[in-house]
Amino acid sequence: MNLSTIFGILIGLLSAAAVAAIFITYRRERAARKGRQGERIVAKELKSLGSADYIILNDITLPNGKYTSQIDHIVVSTRGVFVIETKSLSGRIAGSEHAQYWQQHLSSQSKSFYNPILQNKSHLRAVGKLFGENAASLFLSVIVFTEAWRIEVRADDIIIPRRWLPDRHIRRTFMPEQQRKRRFLFSSSEVRLDNQCVILTLDNLTEELSRREKQISRDTMHAIADHIRQSALTNRSIQKEHRQFARTAATDISDKIRNGVCPRCGAPLILKKGSNGEFVGCTNYPDCRFTCSIDRMR
Repeated sequence: MNLSTIFGILIGLLSAAAVAAIFITYRRERAARKGRQGERIVAKELKSLGSADYIILNDITLPNGKYTSQIDHIVVSTRGVFVIETKSLSGRIAGSEHAQYWQQHLSSQSKSFYNPILQNKSHLRAVGKLFGENAASLFLSVIVFTEAWRIEVRADDIIIPRRWLPDRHIRRTFMPEQQRKRRFLFSSSEVRLDNQCVILTLDNLTEELSRREKQISRDTMHAIADHIRQSALTNRSIQKEHRQFARTAATDISDKIRNGVCPRCGAPLILKKGSNGEFVGCTNYPDCRFTCSIDRMR
């Protein structure tokens, strides 16, 4: 092999790497733009609540131990403190309360994304640390899908996506029925796991936030909002570090799964068989309820 051939191969490899990097950057920026658009839509919807009993805080970054939490919206009201995570995902949304990843089902493909319940639990912890355990009953987790047409949530199961196949061919696997605590829940508008966590579409957001009974006075409401504002991190470099940490954390989780290690408790992962097929679960069950699809280990 002569020098010119080697040089040509190197140029080709570098060109391919450059194209791949540009494509990854484009996809990441496109997802970020769509996410920001969804947050603006939710912020606009929240404005209709009025200012007497509601204080709207958008894009709040709070300290969370040695890390930070970037929260899309916090609604402080006389009816409680709503910590809102916005997802700008269309199609049919399906997942499990305890699974690490959920699925977005479109007409011809399935894409996975991080479980928003787990994501918002971290945000709730960040807000809760500002006020202590005695105020825990005031905080409610709300996950809003701005474009989804159907929400499906199961407990203790996982869906294995088969990409580029119609929905009717997507294979589902479940943990044995005797181990499930909740039945299959689905709705075109909302799924209520308990009184502290609700998953809904944009159409039901303001109704959900206004239907609850009043719990605190307006003076207390303003004091809570002021404390959150004062605790928020506004330094742009800190916000940049948060985004970098989020990407690093996602990579670490994927690496642990591929190495057969539970990303939550560190126990070994094993293949488990449910009534309809196999999935990956933690050997520390039921103390740890981590599950994921077999595809994640590849």
